[in-house]
Amino acid sequence: MKFQEISDKLTRFIHKYNYLAEERSANVLFLLKCIVLKYLADNQQLDFEAHQKAIKKNFTLDYVLAIWQGRPLETPFWGQEQTEPQPIGDEIWAWVSDLIQSSPALAGENPGLIGNLYEASLLLNHKKNHGVFYTPENIARYMAADVLEAFSPGNQQQDFRVLDPACGSGSLLSAIYDAIMVRSGDLTPEQQATQHRQLLETGLLGVDRDPMACLVTRLILTLKGKEYVKPLGIFCGDILTEELVAVQSVDVVIGNPPYVGHKEIQTDYMKQLKNRYGEVYRDKGDLSYCFIYRGWELLKPGGQLIHITSRYFIEALYGKPLRAFIRKAFAIQEIVDFNGLRVIEGVGVDPAIIRLLKTNRIDDAQRIQVKRFFIKNHKPESYSKLIESLVQTDQPSDFYESFELSQIQLNDDSWRLYSPLTRRIIEKIEAKTPFTLDNVVHSFQGIITGNDKAFIFEATDPVRPGFESCWLKPWIKNKDVKAFEVAKPQKQILYTNQISAIDEHPELVAHLEAYREKLKNRRECKNGKLAWYKLQWGRDPDHFERRKIVFPYKATQNRFAIDEAHAYFSADVYGLILKPRLYHQITEEFLVLLLNSKLYNYYFKSYGKKLGDKLYEYYPNTLLRLGIPDIKDETIKVFKDSYDRILELKKSGDNVGLGKILAEIDQWFYVFFELNQIEIAAIETNR
Repeated sequence: MKFQEISDKLTRFIHKYNYLAEERSANVLFLLKCIVLKYLADNQQLDFEAHQKAIKKNFTLDYVLAIWQGRPLETPFWGQEQTEPQPIGDEIWAWVSDLIQSSPALAGENPGLIGNLYEASLLLNHKKNHGVFYTPENIARYMAADVLEAFSPGNQQQDFRVLDPACGSGSLLSAIYDAIMVRSGDLTPEQQATQHRQLLETGLLGVDRDPMACLVTRLILTLKGKEYVKPLGIFCGDILTEELVAVQSVDVVIGNPPYVGHKEIQTDYMKQLKNRYGEVYRDKGDLSYCFIYRGWELLKPGGQLIHITSRYFIEALYGKPLRAFIRKAFAIQEIVDFNGLRVIEGVGVDPAIIRLLKTNRIDDAQRIQVKRFFIKNHKPESYSKLIESLVQTDQPSDFYESFELSQIQLNDDSWRLYSPLTRRIIEKIEAKTPFTLDNVVHSFQGIITGNDKAFIFEATDPVRPGFESCWLKPWIKNKDVKAFEVAKPQKQILYTNQISAIDEHPELVAHLEAYREKLKNRRECKNGKLAWYKLQWGRDPDHFERRKIVFPYKATQNRFAIDEAHAYFSADVYGLILKPRLYHQITEEFLVLLLNSKLYNYYFKSYGKKLGDKLYEYYPNTLLRLGIPDIKDETIKVFKDSYDRILELKKSGDNVGLGKILAEIDQWFYVFFELNQIEIAAIETNR
């Protein structure tokens, strides 16, 4: 309530007085000075009544901090602030006085509150555009306690250094500071002051590209002490491209690096990073991959790195170089997989925490502690309980499963974080699957038109004069594909890619003319690779003009069906075509039954890429790794009969009969793969 009231007051000021400054950052700086002044006044470090007239005339950070110190600062606290104070009118100063004297007091509050208030003043889309999402306080506390578990205060503390390479508003460094002070035990005031100075001058390092964020971090750390000390280790710059911290000079790297995909990075900067971090950062990799490599460079031997980052590196195709690097450069200590729970508010990325130990030699017996959250419907207001549960190591959790995994079991193609039970199930499957799905099918993606308004029609639209029927094809999208069935197409696509001379078809030109400029502006048209009237990515029409298996690119569970209508489809649908059957008897019907089974739904989700709480990405590079059994011809015929029966039951709406036959098929697969009742129960409850 206290935080919200002050935050609302700051927000109202921004909205009311935004015209007073050309740059919004000037108003943010003004409000930061107000918060610092209030914090010092509320904690009796500064007498506001006695100094307010002088402060109004000299409202700079250096002046306010000098009053706290009792003498002028020897060096500026923040070199980017104007040395000449700006005049403040009576109306604005009345607002400042009211904030300090009438708003809820900050006495005894952790200075980290300043970071929270600063973050609340940022526009959300500004943070998204820069991949900036600051670490919630409870996660920061967990990470600090986790990485400092082996830390013991003593003489060696003088050389102990912790770096946050993308420090933002300092929540992680603030948590590290607090954790170290708690671990130091009871200290005299003099010892506390000495430790405070040591941490700020040599122990805590932070780097960020945002000058204002660096200022906030400095302020938070400074205000943690009873006396003024200037933090000397907070630098404004780019840790990835600048030599701001010496190589092999830090004991701990703790970070929440920016979540920035390849599409959001400027071309020149991307080239620079690929040259510098080519071992881990390639193709469509994430910027955060570079931070892990850079952390390894800066760590001392035996140092630890802990990041909260996108979990996509665990399974993503383009994360393979990073996985290979981590596996050989670090002893992996812990992985916390939130499994699609987006525990950082406003972040559209699924996070995970990884803790690593830099070492020259990985022991074959190296064990990884894995905490993997269960897939449940959790509301954001319950996320704090989820984070708190991570520290309860002495008892089973209702929120996650905890198990150990051998590092040598990890495969660079994809890290499969299997519990012992899941591993037994998968091993049984793969012991009886001599083929992979890639061995028996070709996969292909649906069409990208480049302008749906130009090429997609409702099936109920009036017949267009002069349009030949061969140009209009049945069209389906993701929502039209269900398990075992494809909805009757309600749309049509104008397939123009087989037309070599558009001018010979004036009726088509007349229709497309309204879209000509937008179509010509497509990248492939600009570089001369595509005629203006053609679909942007029309694919091979022969793939659509045949019987095929189709499935949605993103789904909550396996949804495979056979398309008999020769439908064309959008890029959110993929197709599978059987390869020539030289060494197996696999049919489309058997594959659809197998892939839609509860067992294979469990199998795929055991390593598939999560997208949020329940959604999965059915990208072929992942899907095609599924093992496929070699089934006898007579059994294949039985499955064909079962498939036909399923279609009949769906058509008649007999859900009871449908459920019975699907259960029989599931049971057949359980018996075939020799699963026991405990394993079957795990599969049945994991929908």
